Amino acid sequence: MPLQVLLSSIGLISITEFGDKTMITAMCLSAQYRRPWIVLLATMIALTISTLIAIIIGIILSAAIPVDILVYVSGLLFLGLGIYTLTRSNSEEVDTCETPSSFLSMVSLVLFSELGDKSQIAILALAVQSAFPIMVFIGAIVGFLMLNILAVFAGNSISGKVSIKLVKRVAGLLFILFGILVIFGII
Repeated sequence: MPLQVLLSSIGLISITEFGDKTMITAMCLSAQYRRPWIVLLATMIALTISTLIAIIIGIILSAAIPVDILVYVSGLLFLGLGIYTLTRSNSEEVDTCETPSSFLSMVSLVLFSELGDKSQIAILALAVQSAFPIMVFIGAIVGFLMLNILAVFAGNSISGKVSIKLVKRVAGLLFILFGILVIFGII
């Protein structure tokens, strides 16, 4: 039975997250910062926190804070990051993830975009139904890791073929688009 829960979690995350804003965000951040391992680490820290919230206190959180508020915070965060990225797109300076503020900003972006996301709600639903929440957690993390490894290395390979200005502009526009789509409940 625990193996079935593990495989269900991996499959659920693979389906809900493939091509989702988190995967695309990881790809854009990797293309922008050209540090796939740092982006992967930041993304996985955020996804681990999000998954823990869903499993341990997700029910309490959803009762105390409406998911709509979390969705709007996520949308506004994407808008803010998009505008910030676009304003910095004319800079020739290559960003790095060596400073804590840029690493923490990546973690924050992914974490807030996941709060109230369909994958977090799906993990919560699995954890509530399952007698093996630890297997739900492990399966979710494995699923997130598989997809984000793909995303960050795809983003990193794109970065060597196009200018950093173009990457920043496209990333900024995608973040703004995601913010608008999230705020209006489309994604």
